[in-house]
Amino acid sequence: MIHATTRGGVYFVLAILVAGCAAGEAVRAPSSPGQPASPISVRIVRPDGAGPFPAVVWLHGCGGVVRGARHVDDWTRRLVRLGYVVAIPDSFSERGYPNGVCGNGGLVPALTRAGDAYTALRLLEARPDVVPERIGAIGFSHGGWTVLAALDQDVAARARAGAGAEHGFAAAIAYYPECSAGSWIPTYHTAAPLLILIGERDDWTPALPCERLAQRTRAQGQPVSLLVYPGAYHSFDSYAPVTLVPEARQGRGATIGGDARAREDSIKQVETFFGRYLR
Repeated sequence: MIHATTRGGVYFVLAILVAGCAAGEAVRAPSSPGQPASPISVRIVRPDGAGPFPAVVWLHGCGGVVRGARHVDDWTRRLVRLGYVVAIPDSFSERGYPNGVCGNGGLVPALTRAGDAYTALRLLEARPDVVPERIGAIGFSHGGWTVLAALDQDVAARARAGAGAEHGFAAAIAYYPECSAGSWIPTYHTAAPLLILIGERDDWTPALPCERLAQRTRAQGQPVSLLVYPGAYHSFDSYAPVTLVPEARQGRGATIGGDARAREDSIKQVETFFGRYLR
């Protein structure tokens, strides 16, 4: 069944989806209130019960929600089991990249996706089953890069205002993000507690720039934490075998692959970190 409603000046189309066994709502909303011609789709999945619940905006990697469907579904299930409403904005399909941008992540830059993150936050904070002050963000690779952008104070102020969101993110986690690209990096100042998780052997988004960012921000008293997993590659939280992605880094290639120890520890880190700041 599909029906249309309006709420707060935003046009919604709600439908029941099935992704694996996880049912949710498909919400089509403008990427900002002033840009009705540039919509994005957001999938929202909630726990059973009346709530209200804390919530998490889940930001996909360079493969998007189509190529990364298994990854999306795995994490959605985990977070819903922990009691979070999960919102998953699709930043690529409506912009003409349904198969992702792994060959050139700059096609949909992190600043653009930061706006998507706050659009998803705006949708969540308007729901009666969500606690609006307890909304976090988690992103992976390109989505992790987006988390860094969305949590920078200056970027956050602009993106939040552009999306019409009343609240900011209460905490965020960036899995293997790009820590060296972005105009906000040299003067980075996080707007909320931030956890960065990355693999020591990551040759797509190397750990060293993230270590430098974490060291500098922590020295300034910012709530930034970093975990580097020994021997782990990019996408260490996946179940995929270690393999080469030829299209990565504009054709220079990079290695990805799951690492059981890193994956399981990182899942515990997510539970603990979000439990501390969102529960």
